[in-house]
Amino acid sequence: MKSGTKIDAWLFTLFALPLFVATLSTAAANVFGVFFLLTYLVSGYWREWRLIVSREWFWPLLALLAINFLGMLWTQDTERGLELLVKLKWALFTMAGATLPWSRKHFILLVRLFLAGIVLNAMIGGLQWLHLFPWRIMKPADGPVGYTDRIFLSMTLTSAMVWIAYDLKNRVVLPRALNIGLALIFFIQLFATGGRAGQLAFALLIPAALWMQYPGRWRAWAMVVVVLGLAGLALSPQVHNRIQEAEVDIQKYRAGNVETSVGLRLVFWEGALRMAKEHPLFGVGTGDYKAEMSRLQQIHAIPDTPEYPETFHPHNSYLAYLAGLGLTGLFIFLWFLWTATMEAWRHREQATAWFKLAYMGIFLLGSFTDTLIWGFHNAFALGLIVGIPVVLKSASQVQNEASRPSV
Repeated sequence: MKSGTKIDAWLFTLFALPLFVATLSTAAANVFGVFFLLTYLVSGYWREWRLIVSREWFWPLLALLAINFLGMLWTQDTERGLELLVKLKWALFTMAGATLPWSRKHFILLVRLFLAGIVLNAMIGGLQWLHLFPWRIMKPADGPVGYTDRIFLSMTLTSAMVWIAYDLKNRVVLPRALNIGLALIFFIQLFATGGRAGQLAFALLIPAALWMQYPGRWRAWAMVVVVLGLAGLALSPQVHNRIQEAEVDIQKYRAGNVETSVGLRLVFWEGALRMAKEHPLFGVGTGDYKAEMSRLQQIHAIPDTPEYPETFHPHNSYLAYLAGLGLTGLFIFLWFLWTATMEAWRHREQATAWFKLAYMGIFLLGSFTDTLIWGFHNAFALGLIVGIPVVLKSASQVQNEASRPSV
């Protein structure tokens, strides 16, 4: 028996609330996630498991889960391996989301909560920056980041602006004037904070999004907006400082000082590549990256990092799978990302598909500089967003299916 309208309202709200609090509280996102799963079990929608199997990403996701569990057979660090297996819980939300009776109103609710959470965090960040709000968890030099870190925030802001590029034209979720206002708020916050990953993604994805959405004479105006936006970023003191920091870090790395933001990443990447060279097919095992890094440093195969003695991941999602599970694991990981992205790409004129593409673009780019697949925020968001269908059913279709007896 299918669940009723009241539990559906709770179910979709709980599904969306982790995105609402993503930039505000990790604990709250976890709590809402647990409440969603409990409500989902009561709802009975898990009986629609055939909908999961029909999705393009199902078999790659199943293979991804399997290779992570199999990797425990040859890992040395069992404790860390179990921690990584727990991080795979994002897949539960992917499969649960695929069985829900999505309609236009449910999607609109999700996007509005997603945008509202970013706006709330932006307001807190602005008040903190003006010393009008007493509580701060980040360094003042990071700018108005609110209650999240600058890297995740910068990618989230860019993802939201890629979505707005679509909604400005199609007005699915918000009116045009409100979309313009939100885009300005998000751009100013991106301008004022120091997340290089999100700023680079902005420079790559926003031009592509506007080019795709605005053909003909409107494309010229869209490109003017892009040029002005990129010029604004280029003039930002925060951007200048971060670029200069990167240049100094590279110079220090070449001189033998690796303990800088860029230098450490280069060491972590080198370690991952050496692990892959020694264990090309199946890697060092699930969760064994830290132990192998320690071994490589002890034999002086890679530079020592005495001020940063332990690292649990290579700050790169692709190298994480290459090192931990070899070419086999990397292939399966890329297979999953490819199917999830292409499922959305083929229906990119649909609002849900565009929303998914906005996040997948961020995830694919951000995974070059951080291990997003092992992080909480990004992996949780990946799980939720991939599960959303690319084409929504009409309200009448959802109502007819709800009235039909379940098999």
